[in-house]
Amino acid sequence: MSSEANDRVRPGDLPAIAFTILSENFFDHEGRPVPFRLRDKRNTQDDPFDEYVTDLLREELPKEVIVLRADKPLVSPDAVIARPEEYELLRTGGVDYDPRAIFGLEVKKVDLGRNGKPARSTGLDYNSTPPCATVRVYAEDGVEIRIPGYYLFVALQGDEEGGTVRVHSMVLVAGAVLNKDVDLYDRITGTRIKEIGLGTYGDGANRVRPMLLFSNPLGWEWMLGAATLISERNNLADEQPLVHVRDMTRAVSPGVFELFHCYRLAKLSPPAEETAHNPFPQPEKRKEETAQRGRFEVDLRTLTFG
Repeated sequence: MSSEANDRVRPGDLPAIAFTILSENFFDHEGRPVPFRLRDKRNTQDDPFDEYVTDLLREELPKEVIVLRADKPLVSPDAVIARPEEYELLRTGGVDYDPRAIFGLEVKKVDLGRNGKPARSTGLDYNSTPPCATVRVYAEDGVEIRIPGYYLFVALQGDEEGGTVRVHSMVLVAGAVLNKDVDLYDRITGTRIKEIGLGTYGDGANRVRPMLLFSNPLGWEWMLGAATLISERNNLADEQPLVHVRDMTRAVSPGVFELFHCYRLAKLSPPAEETAHNPFPQPEKRKEETAQRGRFEVDLRTLTFG
């Protein structure tokens, strides 16, 4: 490990350390994106960037830190990162762990549009697993354990001629920034009942699989062209090479807000800005009804029969 890497793996909040490592690899000392290469994508569910992130953390975190990547597609979180003592508790089904020393990491990627802004800014697909402050993972004996959930959002920009990609914008957020409703998480990710025996011949089934949409923090324009950490903790600048740049709130109900703290690398950050209230964009015309699926429309006026 390089001396620079050793400088940024100070003891303390493990998500903040991981954020620092990713920031310093994806952006240079002047804040410009650093190009890098990804291996070829093998199949539809294969994700080279997720693999790149976990390999990078495994290489630059202290050697004793455990980085476990999901062993198959469509599993959430994408990785579990833990200090050895917390991993041992996880492995044996313990629950009395330090939430600063273990977390689940989910990676969410969007393309950068021609307008220079990330796609799907008002709502991002989370498939069948809603974001949450805590996520469930399982020990070897099947015992369930809840650990803090963190979500890494990146806007990737490709260089077709050079065959490289760059991280245009990046934000690592605590799951509580997106959702603190654990009951919702449990209900959606728990066991569901399929409809079976469908169709004329009884061989059809309906998985009744939910598809979740939640906020995309990269829709906040202030996030563009930078790396940001959003945490519930207000003291991360005391232990990492970060600076607290501003606060943000999210409204729970009229007059009730959740407060979060935004950090960036100290060597790149401007002076602190004022608190941002509800900065994540939301759809203005969202409806309860879904659109019809597979709707094929025919203009009968244009048809001729010979």
